[in-house]
Amino acid sequence: MSSRRVANVPKVRQRDLAIQFPWLMEVDLSERPENVQTLSVSVFDHWLSQEEAGEKLENVPAVEQARRDALLGDFCSRMVGSTEVISFVQRGRQWRRIIFRRFLSDAVISEYCRPGGGRVFGHRHFQVVLPEFRCAFYESWDDTYHFFFVQPGIAEAARVWASQSGVYLLDR
Repeated sequence: MSSRRVANVPKVRQRDLAIQFPWLMEVDLSERPENVQTLSVSVFDHWLSQEEAGEKLENVPAVEQARRDALLGDFCSRMVGSTEVISFVQRGRQWRRIIFRRFLSDAVISEYCRPGGGRVFGHRHFQVVLPEFRCAFYESWDDTYHFFFVQPGIAEAARVWASQSGVYLLDR
């Protein structure tokens, strides 16, 4: 019995996804192109000032962190239950190629796409693409996650998931 949790998508699908997400490498390297927009999901109802960030993100009590994780986890569960989710990694010489990988079970997707789920594969944070919505979704360290996209198809679905989960959508 195999202990693999993901498998590379077939070559034709790799090519199609690379065409669908030509900007993904730049976003992954924190060099967001001008045409790529961001929509963020947060437990906070506004962007935190530097002072607020210090107050709300440092020395968070375990009970409060568990509450935040539950809210974001619920959002992720709703997202995963509503659309195809594919992970990706950088590979090749100097990490200049994106490899898309499908999850081999719903349990693995649920374990990966949740607060702290990136550790399932030895990553600091999880990162996935949602082909139906033509967007990438990244976990972040500050109780705020980010959608990156060129066409705003994700906005309405994200609004529904956010309202059902008790989190907020923030634009920049």
